[in-house]
Amino acid sequence: MKRGDRLHFIGIGGIGMSGLAQMCRDLGYIVTGSDRGYLQPENRRILDKLEQQDIRIYPQDGSFCQDERPDYLVYSTAVEEGNPDFVAGEGIPRLHRSEALEAAVAQSGAACTIAVSGSCGKSTVTAYLAETLVNLGCDPACLDGALVNRFISGSFAGNYRTGDGRFFVYEADESDRSLLRYHPDYAMVLNIGTDHYSKEELAEVFAAFLGNVRRGAVISREVAELLGDKVPPHLPVMIFEGAVGAAGERAVRRCFRTGQTDAVFVDGEAAELDAFSGDRPAFERSGAGNILRVLGAQHEDFRLESRRFLAELGDGALLELPQPGDHTALNALAVMTMLEMIGGFERAAVIDALSRFSGVWRRFDWHGTTASGARVYDDYAHNPEKIASAFAAAREICDGKILAVFQPHGYGPLGFMREELYQVLHQLLRREDEWLMLEPFYAGGTSSFKPTSEEVIAEYRERSGRNAFLAMPDREHLTDYLLLKSRPGDVILIMGARDNSLSDYARSLCAEPRF
Repeated sequence: MKRGDRLHFIGIGGIGMSGLAQMCRDLGYIVTGSDRGYLQPENRRILDKLEQQDIRIYPQDGSFCQDERPDYLVYSTAVEEGNPDFVAGEGIPRLHRSEALEAAVAQSGAACTIAVSGSCGKSTVTAYLAETLVNLGCDPACLDGALVNRFISGSFAGNYRTGDGRFFVYEADESDRSLLRYHPDYAMVLNIGTDHYSKEELAEVFAAFLGNVRRGAVISREVAELLGDKVPPHLPVMIFEGAVGAAGERAVRRCFRTGQTDAVFVDGEAAELDAFSGDRPAFERSGAGNILRVLGAQHEDFRLESRRFLAELGDGALLELPQPGDHTALNALAVMTMLEMIGGFERAAVIDALSRFSGVWRRFDWHGTTASGARVYDDYAHNPEKIASAFAAAREICDGKILAVFQPHGYGPLGFMREELYQVLHQLLRREDEWLMLEPFYAGGTSSFKPTSEEVIAEYRERSGRNAFLAMPDREHLTDYLLLKSRPGDVILIMGARDNSLSDYARSLCAEPRF
């Protein structure tokens, strides 16, 4: 694989494949691709960007061979052997996505490569680290398994960012063990869950991955304890505490919510605020001044305030979080620890840079408010650990009940997580909350189509003795139910992976979309 070669990406619309395709195009390869979801509107946010970069996209029917044959077919583990492009491209050398990425990273010539892995949060932390470097005045390249809001611009979809050659931050996926191909300068292993393998199996995988790392690694306390003496003895390691409330220098003592004054109105006019009090400048955007005039207000009795989410670190420093949730604080702590390992950044500047993170598409995205007054959020959560994190974030901003909607990302994953998900929900759901489950998303390939969501929900209802578990046959019924049952102060949380239309669905619920 050398620059100038023709690469054809099978399944180019996938979040990982599309990012790598953009990187290869940026490095000077001639890139084409195919996708079975080529005509689906929810996939155009990525595919349109690729086409703007002169990446030609075909239906996934083997028709790409009618033009000039590529030098390599790039594929992921999700592509089955009978795929039409494999059949039409018989005899063309194949490259697994991880092989192509390994070669692309080497050809990028980055002076410092950082691979981010772990069972949960790796896409967000990859984005968080890259954007923090941008906020610190650096120009990093980044390849992510999610669309980074800050990096969506021009013809770039948001999961790839070109840089100046100093830093390259990328996500290393453990789901198919492909991370074992990579040899980064630095690595992060955030946690060990049960999304694809048992914790014991993942410990072996992550230990082998750390054996490939050249200069240093940042790992959570949980990972350190599970790996034990499997951590390579030659590798410098920094450990951060992976739970809020832990003690130590690299820990988050607590997370809390506080109010911040946005404006004070006096006699119907926005008053100038005292900067030394921490109040922000007053901007009248909601017509509050007119309301006060109608009411005849003659003295200061009206304030506009917003919620702030803060984390107290192990040394007593306060960090303003860009989003609520203990997991946000722990992600920030992991990024801080990596920047400490790399060196050359002032702590105060890092804390400020972390507070300005713009977030990641479909990672607790707020879409707006329904006609019934409920706030709608959308999240990629698809395993019990990620669902618990999204639920905890929703709890922090919810004044009523949580209507949690989950679409499993496959029948196999639903069966795999069935028991653990029940145990997590048994702890999460309060009396007024509800868990609404759609049928699993089916993207093609082989499947037993078991278990169904209806079967799982029936089991949960019987075991819990609660009516809070509901199976929804389709989105039309779900929409009617959500709009009927929700009230002001409630939170509607849409969760699920692989199906980009979930974000569009969340937005469709809003009478007042955020944008």
